[in-house]
Amino acid sequence: MGLLLFMGVLLVSTFVLLEEQQERALRMATENAQDDLQFMKHMLSDSLQQNNFEHLDGLVKSWGRHVRDTQELKLTAANGFVLGHFQRQGPATHPYRLEATIPYSYQGEAKLLFIKDLGNIDANIAKLRWKLLAGLALIGLVLWRIAWLSFYRKEKALALDQANRQLRETAMQLETTRAYLRNVFDSMPSILMGVDTQGRVTIWNKRAEDVYGLSAETVRGRPCVEVLPDAAACLPDLRAAIDSGEPVRFERHLTHVDGIPHYSEVVIYPLSSELELGAVIRIEDITQRVQMEQLMLQSEKMLTVGGLAAGMAHEINNPLSGVLQSSQNILRRISPELPANRAIADELGLDLDAMGRFLERRGILGFLEGIREAAGRASRIVADMLAFIRRSTAEFSPVSINEILDTVVRISANDYDLKKTYDFKKIEIVREYDPGLSPVSCDRTEIEQVLLNLIKNAAHAMAEQERHGAQRILLRTTDEGEWARIEIEDNGPGMEEAVRNRVFEPFFTTKPIGMGTGLGLSVSYYIITKQHNGTISVESEPGMGTRFIIRLPYVSSPQAQPPAECKSGH
Repeated sequence: MGLLLFMGVLLVSTFVLLEEQQERALRMATENAQDDLQFMKHMLSDSLQQNNFEHLDGLVKSWGRHVRDTQELKLTAANGFVLGHFQRQGPATHPYRLEATIPYSYQGEAKLLFIKDLGNIDANIAKLRWKLLAGLALIGLVLWRIAWLSFYRKEKALALDQANRQLRETAMQLETTRAYLRNVFDSMPSILMGVDTQGRVTIWNKRAEDVYGLSAETVRGRPCVEVLPDAAACLPDLRAAIDSGEPVRFERHLTHVDGIPHYSEVVIYPLSSELELGAVIRIEDITQRVQMEQLMLQSEKMLTVGGLAAGMAHEINNPLSGVLQSSQNILRRISPELPANRAIADELGLDLDAMGRFLERRGILGFLEGIREAAGRASRIVADMLAFIRRSTAEFSPVSINEILDTVVRISANDYDLKKTYDFKKIEIVREYDPGLSPVSCDRTEIEQVLLNLIKNAAHAMAEQERHGAQRILLRTTDEGEWARIEIEDNGPGMEEAVRNRVFEPFFTTKPIGMGTGLGLSVSYYIITKQHNGTISVESEPGMGTRFIIRLPYVSSPQAQPPAECKSGH
């Protein structure tokens, strides 16, 4: 009787303990469920803030499968659209429902539904009761066993719960670190590509996606030489960098895109860890920097040449002045019209008229006149050159556009082409000037620079075209009310639309390497539009020649508005 009473008391006490254990387990499970909900809410919030909707469904399904006892996990947008949904098959025996809202900038607040099935806890407690009832025959052993199991399970549950919490915290920290590192990689302005020892892509940042048009998911795991064929030349250096642990740098790695040279600075940074070796390749486009360096060298060279030309022009001008003055004096000293000449001729018994007829019949007077005319022409050439190379003072003054065009033609006619690609003297210059064109207020030197560049470009374009007809450049000026219109037209090969749309871009050129910097037309565009408040445009078709149209206001002011058909400038 006492044993039965003891068993009854023990059984009642055990059932009471089981009820408490069930409540405790349910309470712990609900707390875990709330922690899971907060974790998922935090992780989904990042994707929603970044509008990364396409990965949400996969992310929700993955969490639904891996989070313990998840019955249903559903993410719904503010407009009712289901962004992600997971639901386990079969009904829940003890559902525990939690809801949360996630604000995001795009549509307001998204709703997160999380239903966890706590039936496993009920089933475990029921199974334990059954074992207690079935083990009444074993009395002490069963009671001891049950007590021991109860204590062991409690400690194990607490240990597992603590381990789960630590794992969740570690996972959250790892995810935060991964997102931070990813943002660092994507914020870099250079192309960053990680590779393993076999040359397979492991990292591909946002800049690389933008430049090459390939997503990180597409290229990850593929050989880098397949993704970037130009990287094949770097593979030996990649292996050398990984083996030595020292970075390898390529200062100017040259590639060609659509026939246009591009320069890159490539640096290979080796990575080493206990798990795997690899490297990070940084690629930075330095094409503009190289072009600017070349332009600076060319500018220094042109400054030197300009200084030499100015000095030579001054030195040449002195003997030219002597030749011109001497020829004029000779003509004066043999002229029979001067009394001094006749007086000396009579003193020497010389027939001055006969000598004049002799000099005329022998052509000596013509030779002297030719010397004077040639010296005067050379003097004008030197004066034009000095006026062109003289540093501009950026002062506006009224000048004749027709006169500027004639000056530029004279300068072009005396331009010496070192590469012998064209002969300007073989080009026919057709002038259609408006004789009533009023002077234009402008910087003469800058306008001369623009017109000289356009005329030389036309000469180069016609020289590159194999043709049998005459090469011709048409210069036309027209009065358009408040504007002076200048046209420079050639009968060269013309331009495709793709080239025509880019002619005013800096560094764009169709000439071979070393033949041009690609800055002439961009500088001309700046001078006309920004410095003189004018417009410059181009009309061209393949095989139909090219026409550049410049419009300059008579009074340069920001209030002047160009004609409607040319406001764009391009």
